[in-house]
Amino acid sequence: MAEKVYTGRELSAFCLQVSILLKAAVPLDEGLYLMADDAPTEEEKKLLHTMGEDVELGDPFFESLERTGAFPPYVVRMAKLGQQSGTLDQMMESLADYYEKEYYMMKNIRNAITYPVMMVGMLLIVLFVLFTRVMPVFEQVYTQLGVQMSPLSQAASRLGGILSGAALVVFVLLAVAVAVAAIAAGAGKKLTIAHKLMERLKRNSKTARAAAGRRFTAVLALTIRSGMELEKGMALARELVDNSKVAEKIDVCSEKLQEGENYYEAMKESGLFSSFHIQLIKVGVRSGKMDEVMQNISDDYEQQADASIDAMVARLEPTLVAVLAIAVGLILLSVMLPLAGILAGVG
Repeated sequence: MAEKVYTGRELSAFCLQVSILLKAAVPLDEGLYLMADDAPTEEEKKLLHTMGEDVELGDPFFESLERTGAFPPYVVRMAKLGQQSGTLDQMMESLADYYEKEYYMMKNIRNAITYPVMMVGMLLIVLFVLFTRVMPVFEQVYTQLGVQMSPLSQAASRLGGILSGAALVVFVLLAVAVAVAAIAAGAGKKLTIAHKLMERLKRNSKTARAAAGRRFTAVLALTIRSGMELEKGMALARELVDNSKVAEKIDVCSEKLQEGENYYEAMKESGLFSSFHIQLIKVGVRSGKMDEVMQNISDDYEQQADASIDAMVARLEPTLVAVLAIAVGLILLSVMLPLAGILAGVG
């Protein structure tokens, strides 16, 4: 296992650099040495230098990629396809574009999740402080003035403190569980419960399905463009889809292709695409432009994922604000009503 593993934007940058060097007619081994000289860490310098030596000795580039263990199997397979077809420069450029879009989509999803979670945490903290610290102070003040808060207000204060405290504890426990699951995933391990929960969320999440659809169609467009048969390209794209619901539909489509149905009918009957996308695919099959059609569908899925994220945040923000406003309003009413009684008595 390599010490240095390329992920996300690093993959995009690496593929783009290789593409630029190849288009500039720089020998690949020399290009890798140049990249090694500019590498930010010693591990990356060593890795790139080793790859340069392998290529200089006559090893194929894709074998050098695979030997390092630092690159995903998808990159290795597409590099092999590009090298065998003589289009390695174009293939690496396409991979750079794919991983850049993948990086920004995952970043948007993480941000969309992090922001509401932070708001929920802050809301619970504010409510807990109000019920357990602020309300008791007013109760003591009224007691000193010889006035009792209504039984309903007192009960609401106690219940609010208990519920907000319990919710805060649950929130912290969930945060710890998510952190543990993330650390385990980073170490290559899967926690059964967390994995099952994530699978269920992905199956029911419109954003996750759109992200999986984008990944599938982007890879399919790339494989078709490189000259790979659609069935083989679909099998490769299937390996990169981490949404079981989308994967099941891909399997159905593959089975229908194996049964002899044409591309259009197989994709239509699988339920993998919407009716609008199916019409585009029909045009693509007839015109021989399936790669362009799949790329357009991929871009559409990307826009759907972004729109779904924005809609989720747009719904959640006012909901949290409304909950906080109602809670604060009820607290103010329970505090101000006894005060109004005192002022009326003084008058």
